[in-house]
Amino acid sequence: FLVLPVPTFLVQQQKTILAWEKKTDITTAINIATKKRLPLVVKELQSKLESLSPHVSHTTVKHAKEKHLASKNLKNELQSLADRRFQRLKETATERVIAIMAMWAQHEENNARRELEALGETIREIERAVTEEHIEADGGAHLFAAKASGSAAASLATASRR
Repeated sequence: FLVLPVPTFLVQQQKTILAWEKKTDITTAINIATKKRLPLVVKELQSKLESLSPHVSHTTVKHAKEKHLASKNLKNELQSLADRRFQRLKETATERVIAIMAMWAQHEENNARRELEALGETIREIERAVTEEHIEADGGAHLFAAKASGSAAASLATASRR
């Protein structure tokens, strides 16, 4: 499985807040021990307080939090930018697919028109080459078919002119 790293500013903020809370707790305990007049406990707590980092203050906690929030805002802005870019790419891809489909449909229409024209020309050539004498010589069985194909050629010729 995938282990994601914890952002640096978040870790820094957590450490700073933890140190600040520890310092606050020790200071509170010193105040309580002083009120109860326990000098040995006060001395021990003061040594613990001195052992803490001198850089721990409310200001450092505030700065760590600001850095973390700035990092978080930057991450959100980058995500928003990536989302907008992805949306634009999707739209562009869709437009390209539509253009390809339109070009393909135009190509198919052109092919169909050329085939229709070729078919009409073939029918006209057959009608010119085959006469009624040929049909009657064949026994006249195709006389009706010849008249029907004449009308078929006319309808094909009209359709190919559109």
